[in-house]
Amino acid sequence: MSINTNIKNDTHKDYRLKLLVLREFYPAVLGNVVYLGVTSFSTDIYADTSEIEVFNDAVILPPQNLNDDLVVLIMGESSLVSRYSAYGYHKPTTPLMAEVFNQKNGGCIINNSHSSASFTMDSIPMTLSFNIPESNDNLFINKSIIEMAKYNNYKTYWLASYRQGIKGSSNAKFGFIARKSDVIDFTDKIHDINLSELLEQYLKKDNAPKKFIFIHLRGSHQPYSDGYDEIDKQALPDAEDYDLTIHHTDRTVKAIYDVVNKYSRNYSIIYTSDHGEIVNVGHGMSSGIDQFLIPFMFISTNNRFDCQFIESFRSSNGYLSGLMNKYILSNLLGYQIDQAILDKEKNNDRILLSDRQNMLFLDYLELNKQP
Repeated sequence: MSINTNIKNDTHKDYRLKLLVLREFYPAVLGNVVYLGVTSFSTDIYADTSEIEVFNDAVILPPQNLNDDLVVLIMGESSLVSRYSAYGYHKPTTPLMAEVFNQKNGGCIINNSHSSASFTMDSIPMTLSFNIPESNDNLFINKSIIEMAKYNNYKTYWLASYRQGIKGSSNAKFGFIARKSDVIDFTDKIHDINLSELLEQYLKKDNAPKKFIFIHLRGSHQPYSDGYDEIDKQALPDAEDYDLTIHHTDRTVKAIYDVVNKYSRNYSIIYTSDHGEIVNVGHGMSSGIDQFLIPFMFISTNNRFDCQFIESFRSSNGYLSGLMNKYILSNLLGYQIDQAILDKEKNNDRILLSDRQNMLFLDYLELNKQP
């Protein structure tokens, strides 16, 4: 897919991210002077770790006690689906994931999936809570997926690359969710492949009967040269840096899958990404469809959670939105969802843009068609 080289690169500048947090609560504020006066408010509202008591209206109680003793969500970073050989890319960037998530193994490689936002700070909260593009209210008044898992007796883990911290203005919102987890830990090594070792450390010693584990990769975040190692270079000697990061993610997901298989026979695993990437440009831009186009892969040992289960969350527009992740996870954790509310959300497929406005995904897709 071609790239619009005129896109303004306004992502990952610290002042920009801080102002984005501010504007969520004070959209009329334009000056840095006012910003400096309320910065502590903008981030401190995310520091509360007390339990939220109220479930979202979509959640039907009580939850069921499923046989799945392990639910794992692997969240990629800046991962563009069109660079995956599992989705038809001409270089063998993801041979291992193509094998793991093959339908013959009970897996699903889902086409036409998109993120809910082009910033991590927005997309992860809309995956792990009932936060929506129009408002942050549900983040503070409804239980998150982490808290819902705990309510149904899952021990909760937040495991991440050491570069995917939960402090600071750019990640305060998903840090608010992460801090509700029973266990929070980070690798002390640069490459994602080491996350499988961290996961095994916990699965080896923890006899909790049910676990929900969120694993946050560094993935394909810039600079790309930090996202792969010599093994990736040897496997794809003529590949560009970005493709090597995808290959490293492939190895990482396979290693995590192998650990899960080693310690559990009843599990469900999702692999997706927080957002896509305009390769060699970035994400969080004012335009560019690639920053929303992501992979979605799934496998479960529970026959009720098959490919058709995932497909049931697809919008009438033909796309699976990142806004559906919270509902998929709710089901995997034993909760039923009010069908009328789900249908309304499913067919109102909108995304949050970098200017904090929301737009129907198909409208954005039309605006960003290549000439």
